[in-house]
Amino acid sequence: MDRYNYVISSPTAAPIQPPAQTPKVYRAMKRNPADDLPVVGSTSSSDLGARPGIDITVDTAGNVVLDVSGMSVAPSWRDLDFTRIPKRLRHIVPGATGANSTSCFTMGTGPFQNGVVANGLELIPDLGRAPVTHGVIAPIQVVALAQYQTDLENTRAAWQID
Repeated sequence: MDRYNYVISSPTAAPIQPPAQTPKVYRAMKRNPADDLPVVGSTSSSDLGARPGIDITVDTAGNVVLDVSGMSVAPSWRDLDFTRIPKRLRHIVPGATGANSTSCFTMGTGPFQNGVVANGLELIPDLGRAPVTHGVIAPIQVVALAQYQTDLENTRAAWQID
């Protein structure tokens, strides 16, 4: 049983599917010009992925630690740090200094609250007073780092340029 009280009755049970309305999240990422989808990677804060030791904590066995770390997201592109918003959008966000090689992507349709965003992944908004302007996409349960990165990569087709 995981944090959402889903019961998996056997090792061959189907993966937990996300609900129909997943939390809406935003992230500035590099765009692959061939298909207008995010670039997958784990070396840049502009990749679709998480950087071990920076964005996500990994234990000595190579498993992701469930410590509220993960790939950063925001509830609105306007909540992204101005250093992430591409410079070409300065006319909308004064002071934007992000690389023009990035685009603002969005995924999901529901409210920015704790919940499943994709198979094996959940949104964990930061704690604090409303309005919350940051959160992370983290694994739902302890998994190997490679599995977490694969779960993030599997969301690639769901991201759209906003």
